[in-house]
Amino acid sequence: MTSSDTLLLHFTLEQVEGFCRHLASHAPGSEQHLAALTALQTFIAAGADAGEQARPVYQAVQQALEQQQEQARSTLLLHNVQRLAQALQRRDVSIIASLYRPLSRSGFWDVLTQCAETWDEAALADIAGWARHWVQDAKHRGEQASGFPDAIDFHKAGIDVVEYTAMSDVQRFTAGQRQ
Repeated sequence: MTSSDTLLLHFTLEQVEGFCRHLASHAPGSEQHLAALTALQTFIAAGADAGEQARPVYQAVQQALEQQQEQARSTLLLHNVQRLAQALQRRDVSIIASLYRPLSRSGFWDVLTQCAETWDEAALADIAGWARHWVQDAKHRGEQASGFPDAIDFHKAGIDVVEYTAMSDVQRFTAGQRQ
């Protein structure tokens, strides 16, 4: 590779911090903000050789990006907690599933845990009962649609598998909280 085949980029800590502020105010949502920060961090890491990565300015930029990502994760978690609490209150399975999709299972449980901190015993019992009934009904409909013993066909029953998985996690979580 010749020098004419190489594009060199130069960043200062101040430029990266300014760009992070720009992302925070212009990203359409907290998910996109975190994704953009992650992409930027990956891009910088992939483009810097070992010599660059050993420099203090590189370390400072990575540390600044990690701090920005942690703030973005906290904002995203809070946003998801609020949305999940509303969806559970409204019994809106499609919103619950839409929150479940982009999160890891442990991330979804973290959001559920934060929601549960605001529930009293009666609210927890109500959500647990609703989730248990929803999962049992969906499983029964899936078994009926299958036509085979011990087999479930969610597709034939018109049940979104992500909705079933999310509600199964809600059911398991709330059952574990009541013990």
